[in-house]
Amino acid sequence: MLYLSPPLKYCRPMLKIRIVHVIGRLGRGGAERFVIDICNEMSRHDRFEIYILSLSENDPEESFVNEINPEVNYISLNKPTGFSLEALLTLTKWLKALAPHVVHSHMNSFEYLTLFRLQDKGALFFHTLHNVAREECPGLLIKTIRQICFWLNRVVPITISENGSKTYRSYYGMSNDVLIKNARPLPVVSDHYQEISSVYKQDLKQFLLVHIGRISAEKNQQLLLQAVQQFNNTEAVKIRLLIIGGVQDQALFEALRGIAGDDKHVEFLGGKSNVADYLCIADAFCLSSAFEGMPISIIEAMALGCIPICTPVGGMVEMIEDGVTGFISQDLSVACFLATLKRALYSACKQDIQKRIVLEFYEKYHIGISAENHLNTYVKMLNSAGNTDISLKLFINQDSHDKLHQF
Repeated sequence: MLYLSPPLKYCRPMLKIRIVHVIGRLGRGGAERFVIDICNEMSRHDRFEIYILSLSENDPEESFVNEINPEVNYISLNKPTGFSLEALLTLTKWLKALAPHVVHSHMNSFEYLTLFRLQDKGALFFHTLHNVAREECPGLLIKTIRQICFWLNRVVPITISENGSKTYRSYYGMSNDVLIKNARPLPVVSDHYQEISSVYKQDLKQFLLVHIGRISAEKNQQLLLQAVQQFNNTEAVKIRLLIIGGVQDQALFEALRGIAGDDKHVEFLGGKSNVADYLCIADAFCLSSAFEGMPISIIEAMALGCIPICTPVGGMVEMIEDGVTGFISQDLSVACFLATLKRALYSACKQDIQKRIVLEFYEKYHIGISAENHLNTYVKMLNSAGNTDISLKLFINQDSHDKLHQF
């Protein structure tokens, strides 16, 4: 266990607002990606002191930890797999010494803040639901604990899409969530872009599709594989499918490789940190999920003008207008997804769709918008709580085009 020395809280300027984001680990997932992005964006402004605390250790080769800005304070408790009482106690002690104004939890870190929530009466607590409510918290005991915290307004629930908000309200029986949509900075290509382009864009007589998502049941890659194979069995121009994502379910991965067989048009590339390289050369981005929150991968695709082709689940339905800002299948059947692939790939309006989705990204899903909305929420609630430790005279203009540069 990493020993954390208590922070020297009395050495800081009085107007610094200390914000801690707590997460289980920083693996290559959408929620983990978002936590780093939002903290990086917030850290650009000297009125805030930003911390990311990861309960578990993060291998730089298997996580986004190297993308944390130097201005963000990164701490890891190096917790082993499974529940750790030592980590809970260490986290509580460290937070008491830091005396943060805002503590924002993600994923399965919620329960590790229980002791600190009971002891501290000054901090404000938030928790983001990165998935539909039932899938994010399926267990009755944990659901009950969270439900009590939400009901007592001890923790403010943050939902990331309109669908996510509906699932929260249905699952917990409350309507006190704050909706702040997912977001990303503009992805940039890496030094490997030209190499990747030369490998995968040599054959201009094929469609190149990219799927980004971990190998897990919710991503429903079997549907995508079967639709692509049926397309290639009947169409003159073939689809080349690149599946990018780490393996969460090994048995499922073996089953998917069995379906793919020796198909030369399908490649499993594993987890990648340079997904922008692939999205920039792809004809479309595909996500065949059985359920979703608001996928970061779609936002990345939109930012780079890569047309999304998706199933009608979760926040994807509100993000994509069929035929206008992408393509949505009517249901989760292979036949419908196959028909949607054909509509998208043979569409005569691809260039118009690409322009519209890039505009959508800048108007709705840029990380600056999300950071602004988060900070507005924090500041508003700190003011309402009458926190006398800080003298807040901040106003973050919701309509500002300069995004957070007023103070």
